[in-house]
Amino acid sequence: ASRVLPILPELADERVVCHCLDVTAGDIRSANEMGAVESLRAVMIETRAGTGCTCCHPVIRRLLDE
Repeated sequence: ASRVLPILPELADERVVCHCLDVTAGDIRSANEMGAVESLRAVMIETRAGTGCTCCHPVIRRLLDE
């Protein structure tokens, strides 16, 4: 049986994704649109998001998949 994932609401650009370093969804989207990031590791290097407690990694991956 396939697993159905819930549909999650779109994150507003001003929504803080990485609370440790105050990086927003918009910051990550901008880096992605500029072609600077294609992976979690690239986001961490470019924006520093996810380099603290790492709790935001699932949300960062979700933003990259948009």
